[in-house]
Amino acid sequence: MNNTILFVDDEVRILTALQRSLYRGYRIEIAGSAKDALEAMGEGAYAVVVSDLRMPGMDGIEFLRRVKETSPETVRVLLTGCADAEAAIAAVNQGSIYRFLTKPCPQEVLTKTLDAALEQHRLITAETDLLQETLVGTVAVLVKILGAVQPLAFGRASRIRGYVRQLALQLHVADLWQFEAAAMLSQIGCITADPEVLKRYYRGEQLSQDKMAHVLSHAHIGAKLLRGVPRLQAVAQMIQRQDESFGVTTDLSPATQAVALGAQVLRVALDFDRLALAGRSPDAALAEMRRNASEYNSDVLSALDRIDLAQSDDETETPDDTLTGAPEEQQFRPITDEVLRGLRSWARTE
Repeated sequence: MNNTILFVDDEVRILTALQRSLYRGYRIEIAGSAKDALEAMGEGAYAVVVSDLRMPGMDGIEFLRRVKETSPETVRVLLTGCADAEAAIAAVNQGSIYRFLTKPCPQEVLTKTLDAALEQHRLITAETDLLQETLVGTVAVLVKILGAVQPLAFGRASRIRGYVRQLALQLHVADLWQFEAAAMLSQIGCITADPEVLKRYYRGEQLSQDKMAHVLSHAHIGAKLLRGVPRLQAVAQMIQRQDESFGVTTDLSPATQAVALGAQVLRVALDFDRLALAGRSPDAALAEMRRNASEYNSDVLSALDRIDLAQSDDETETPDDTLTGAPEEQQFRPITDEVLRGLRSWARTE
């Protein structure tokens, strides 16, 4: 576990004195300005950051606010003069810092605070690790259920994930995992569909209005299924909007922009895959999508032209493909059948 502490102060004398007095009990690094500290944090993580309040260029409150944005797991401590206590209290109340200490700070008080901050960091990272493991496990189970219950939808989701990953890398997106999770779970709502109807839909056959509406409702069903899973809210929104046409919007928050981009990446990947399943060559599929360019985000459509669209024979499935299932999937079948019954019942009541 990372337990390095970064001290930030424009007074070098204070920094070196702190480093000398604490090096036996702690891993200490120092920075002479907020700018230098932010650069250091860009190269590595810190468990605790202790910053002086009064610094030229950027004060400690603004600096720790930025630390909170870029490294929320880092515990933040502010050193202030007595006259600055009111500003420090405001920073605590705003959630920017964990604790503040007044200068000069007795050694005993400082070490107790550092020990408490390191323990707080341990608790934060342990909770994050547990949440991450739960998230990964949840996604894995859902994908396995999809593979056992609807192999055609699972095959499509696997292909979509390949396209989405390449598109996201071309677009240099942040949080690539969200885009890949949205791709792998984009068809999860199909677990409530009739397999025969789904097969006919993938073949491009004519369906009755009711059957077509039910198949197309899978995005809504999948999104509702995922909304209650921690940290999958953005993924759920991408899945909900996967069939939307592109619309130019402005003044969106970064999180909303990411969801809109994720939905468009899904839309482009899904439409390309649908055309490929209908027998179009990659060039023909791209040409048809360009004729309807207003439906898509132009940056995503351009990225599609730059990625490797070739699928090997063993990766490409046609609507007539069947999946008997690996042994472990067959063992999983009784559980998935029960889950499927529950999900179908749930979908009817939503």
